[in-house]
Amino acid sequence: MSLPTLTRQSLSLCCFFLLLFNTITAAADVEVARQLFAENRSAILQIRLIDLTSGSKSAIGSGFAIDHNGLIATNYHVIELAASEPDQYRIEYLTETNQAGVLTLVDVDVINDLALVKAEQMVSQPIALASIEPEVGVPVFALGNPLDLGLTVVPGTYNGINTTSYYPRVHFTGSLNSGMSGGPTLNQQGQVIGINVATAGNQISFLVPTARLQQLVVDYQQRGSAVTEVADYIGSQLQADQQQKMTQLLAADWQSIALGQAQVLQELPPFVKCWGGSNNTNSKAQFLSAERSCRSEDNIYLNAGFETGILEYQFFWLEADKLNSWQFYAVYENLFGDFAPGNRATEDDVSEFHCDHDFISSASQRQSKTVLCTRAYKDYPGLYDTVFLQGSVDNSDKAFISHFTLAGVSRENSLRFARRFMEVSQWR
Repeated sequence: MSLPTLTRQSLSLCCFFLLLFNTITAAADVEVARQLFAENRSAILQIRLIDLTSGSKSAIGSGFAIDHNGLIATNYHVIELAASEPDQYRIEYLTETNQAGVLTLVDVDVINDLALVKAEQMVSQPIALASIEPEVGVPVFALGNPLDLGLTVVPGTYNGINTTSYYPRVHFTGSLNSGMSGGPTLNQQGQVIGINVATAGNQISFLVPTARLQQLVVDYQQRGSAVTEVADYIGSQLQADQQQKMTQLLAADWQSIALGQAQVLQELPPFVKCWGGSNNTNSKAQFLSAERSCRSEDNIYLNAGFETGILEYQFFWLEADKLNSWQFYAVYENLFGDFAPGNRATEDDVSEFHCDHDFISSASQRQSKTVLCTRAYKDYPGLYDTVFLQGSVDNSDKAFISHFTLAGVSRENSLRFARRFMEVSQWR
């Protein structure tokens, strides 16, 4: 009879020590956060975009000193307005003691959302960049200026570099807020292990790995001067990135999966993730619909209304079921005509779409109509958004529709992708 009593006592003792350990660990993290705040508060700056007409700030973010010569790191999206419209916006910094100064844009890495700006003289002691990646699960601390409220420390957990996306991002379990973009996330030794860049909410946030910043600094130092023609410089980065990405993508092993009577393209890791659904369990449905949608999690920020670097593809299998042929055709036409590009852009950024229409026959003698539309990037010659649609036209009670969007690619690469896409994804 003594065993149950001993077990309960042991369990109570284990719970006590676990609670004690967690309390001690939490207290230690609070002390580390307090120490990092005190040691680095002068090196972390508010980055401000000043509208020259009104004399007021139009946007804010964060940045931090990385050398003794006034060089400061931040995100590209923080200073984009000044990069795009230098005659309308000025970049300034504000220290924690309310000292302000002008900053000059000297380099950008638009692919990784990084920028280097420079003050005329050293603003503060720099923060060291970590030379090794932390172990997964260790506490780290994001610093920045959220919502113009002053410097804030956000404790969180380092979860390693996300391996399911094409562009490397550190998964940080902590709540980054607007205004913290461009600030550093530090390890317990006070070294930068990532640059705050984005949040998905619910304490899921992302950092640019420090290695990307280190490479940008090396590139700037080797060049020895500030970037002058920013649009041309960004255009060359976009061109190189799309060429590298498309080469890897087209060389990948493209597998297919069944959707209705069609075969459709599977996931292409690390480029896209896929999700699917159907109305098969809906007793009130008048027709059968099954769909599969795949999309990259990465995008490249160009301005507030314009993003690129996106790959998206979708497939739909339809069966008439309770509809007559005319009703089914109306459903099909409505779906076929409802597609839109998978990335945001404005008329200031891109041209109107130019579309080519055609009717084709597959190897299995299936007849379909295709639409291939492209729009040109106005500031980045040679780059286009491509939207492709294909829909079957030879059956009155079944239909197959496929679509893809490629954002920011060359014409040649979009056509190469389209040919491969049609070979793999078809109603056989």
